[in-house]
This record gives sequence, structure tokens and C-alpha cells, in this order.
Amino acid sequence: MSKQGKSKDLDENLKEYLSSYGIVKREDIIDAFRGERSERTIIRHLEYLNEAGFIVKLSAKQVKKYGINPTDYREKYFLLKENTEIKKHIDAVFKLFNDCDSEAKIAALGEMDTYRNYYILEPLQLDILVKNLSEKDIELSYQLMVVIHHYIVDKNIQPNDINLLLTKLRSLLKNIPPMSKQRPVLRGNIVALLCKYNDETVIEQLVQDAETMENFADVKDEYDKLYAAKLIEKNRTKLFNLEIELRNKGKHNNAKVLSQIRDQARKGIDIALLDGNVNTLGSDLK
Repeated sequence: MSKQGKSKDLDENLKEYLSSYGIVKREDIIDAFRGERSERTIIRHLEYLNEAGFIVKLSAKQVKKYGINPTDYREKYFLLKENTEIKKHIDAVFKLFNDCDSEAKIAALGEMDTYRNYYILEPLQLDILVKNLSEKDIELSYQLMVVIHHYIVDKNIQPNDINLLLTKLRSLLKNIPPMSKQRPVLRGNIVALLCKYNDETVIEQLVQDAETMENFADVKDEYDKLYAAKLIEKNRTKLFNLEIELRNKGKHNNAKVLSQIRDQARKGIDIALLDGNVNTLGSDLK
């Protein structure tokens, strides 16, 4: 391939990358493409795309309004320019999350999904979605969780206020009954994200379920996943003692399920260690 052809390919790849990841720090772009071209070449192409009007260069001060907190104010960021008009549209749609009813918010989520390949939510916008999570509206919470999970796990973009996220997730987990008739998988999805943050609320809920549910096997699938393995194995003594207690109370089936969950967690840790990753979120949301 000619040098001109390679340059064109790099330009297109850079635009495609920015289309997928939104506002990106220059150093992160360089790291992503370092195997293809030299740092000097990548920087030259970024400057060309900026001057040609294909992308926009932002300062560290400018990106703060999007919830990005620069560690060095000399850092430069880039955004695909063709996404800016769509960004204005979605920013307007986002106002529906302030005061509107549930149907309007679900419609807003649908509109966001329509433009998901052309627009990236920022951390402060994820905070707004998190604020709308509520056990009083299961359907809306389910739809919000799909988006929040996608950004945190797939795009590695987290809300600005992690404490708010964890508070909301804990409240949902405690207040949504097991096997809820409306969106029964929601609780498992909440467990998945809490496990990502190694939150002990998951263990508290597991203990409560094992002690109080007539058939603990109904929710086994919520805990019997690779992403929960680290937390479960960390609490091995507590859960082993619970298993003995359940057997002493005649709850043999629940004790058996708990034993299976613990066994699977141990195997999961072994597999993850072999893969060099013990923090894997093992499956997507349902």
C-alpha cells in the first residue's frame, strides 16, 4: 500500500475511534494506535484532522464541564466534529430526565439508543441516569441499568459520582424482591455491577436470601457467576458457617445451593488466575 493510502487509512481509523469513544485524551489515542504508527505520525494526523475540520481539539479546562477531571492541565483532548450536532440533540433530550414522567424518560433512552454509535455520554450525564434509578419504577430502572452497565463495563466510562451509584444500587438490591414478576433479571444485573466494585452488599443479600427464601435455587444464577467469585471467596469463612447453620436448621436444599455457589466461585477464581484477571465481569446484562 502507498504512503498516501496508509495515511488515509490512519485518518479514517482515528475518526472511527473517536466516534466510538467520544472525548478522548491525546495520550490515550496515541497508546491505542502506537502499534500501527509512530507517536509523531499519530500526532501529525490528529493535527491535520483538527485543522481540516474533521475533529475538534479541546483543552483540559474545556472538558471539565463533561465530568472529565484532568490530572494535567497541559493535556489535550479530541472529539469527532460530525458528532457535535447529534450531541446538541441528545443534550436537549437529556432534559427529560429532570422532571418528566417515566414514559418520557423511556422515550429519551430510546432516542439515545438510536444514536448510540454517534454519541458518547459523559460522566456527569451518567450521574443523571443514576439519579433516576428507583425501586418504585422497575421498568425505567431496568432500561437505565442497560445503559449504565454498557458504559461502565463495555466503554470503561464511569459516572462522576461513584458513591451515588453504589448507594442507588444497594437500595435497589435491598428493595426489589427476588424473582420480581416485572423484569425478574434486574436484580441479577444490579448484583453484577456491585460485584465490579467489590461491594459487600452482595454478600449481605446472599446471606439474607439463603436464610429467608423457601427455594434459594431460584436466585442461584444471580450469584453463580465469575464476576461474583472474588467477593464470595473473600467471605469463605462467613459463608461456610452459614452453610453449617442452614443444615442445622433443616434447610438442606438452601445449604446445598450455597455450597454449589461457593464451589463455582472457587473454580472461577482458579480460571481467572490462569487468565491473569480476577476482576472479570463474566457476562453481559440479560
